Amino acid sequence: MNFKPVILATAVASASLVHADANNAYITLGAGYSDNSVYDEYETTTGSDIRDSWTSEISLGYHFLPSLAAEASVTLPGLLQDDDRPEINQYQIKGLYFFGDNAVKPYLTAGYGIEQINVPQDGAKDETTHVYSYGAGLQYDFDETVFARAEYHIDEMTDESNEHGVAMLEVGFRFGTESSKPAAKPLPVATKPVVAPAPAKVVEVKPEPVVETKPAPVVKPVPVVVEVQPVDTDQDGVEDKLDNCPDTIQGATVNAEGCAAFEGKLDGVKFESGSANLTPNARTILDDAAAEIVKYPELEIEVAAHTDSQGSAAFNQNLSQKRADSVRQYLIGKGVDASKLTSKGYGEASPIATNDTAAGRAENRRVELNVQ
Repeated sequence: MNFKPVILATAVASASLVHADANNAYITLGAGYSDNSVYDEYETTTGSDIRDSWTSEISLGYHFLPSLAAEASVTLPGLLQDDDRPEINQYQIKGLYFFGDNAVKPYLTAGYGIEQINVPQDGAKDETTHVYSYGAGLQYDFDETVFARAEYHIDEMTDESNEHGVAMLEVGFRFGTESSKPAAKPLPVATKPVVAPAPAKVVEVKPEPVVETKPAPVVKPVPVVVEVQPVDTDQDGVEDKLDNCPDTIQGATVNAEGCAAFEGKLDGVKFESGSANLTPNARTILDDAAAEIVKYPELEIEVAAHTDSQGSAAFNQNLSQKRADSVRQYLIGKGVDASKLTSKGYGEASPIATNDTAAGRAENRRVELNVQ
């Protein structure tokens, strides 16, 4: 029996809430420049060209799939807008299709809505008309929450009165409600069974015969009670004849068969979204783990961190390494010998459940302690 993992049994017995999927919804804020004569020169009745405009945009969006999103956007005059430039107000519904799952990803966009343009120049008239747009852009994900975009799209009026070529820079923030399920029941802690003493052996002692002229008196036999102590070689509370693991380390937590109650996964060790910062509940779990590990300074342990497949593989690999390093540093701060601890991030490469469901992805986001 390999008994080294038993020293971590107490540390990994707790359970807590798991991460839930979030960040499907998002909001973007942007600023842009509108070329109001992108195809042809449009003039007022006085012969002057319509000037270009500064615009600003706010959008609310939702990812139905990693590659497909829909947005509702409002375009307003920009903060840098001069009084003599046309003011553009738009209300649009857009669709976006993304290519690839890397941090940098191109996308196509198309939309339909209503536009009102107010031209302050003499000889120009204000217009309200339907508009459709199409364009392309490039998005960069800084992390699971924050991203930025550079986009160029064409806005064409359905009455062919005008069109714009719009260059836009945007910053976005993902958000969502983090669902949770009830905390898992803690693993049962093995207790030392009460072993009943073996039945006492009764030894009958017969008296020596007495030779007398008179009949010998009748002497009743005196029972002798001999107590037999149960044998427990490894002193884990389970006697040898019932112990399936007779070489368990003294003081370790065992089950009814005398074997280590060990699984290796630190259930409940969670991090702040998109970062390697430990939550308060995770620190409590690691405090218990550290208190057990320091009792055995001769062991070498690897801190292994895993993620689900949401996001790019490169991002998940980097995040898992940061989280493994964070757990290792915390354990060192609690007295564990740094030379006996290593950390490694495995990213999304070693799932233990499907990544197609929220429950499966929650199982795949885990931290484990592996005895080397």
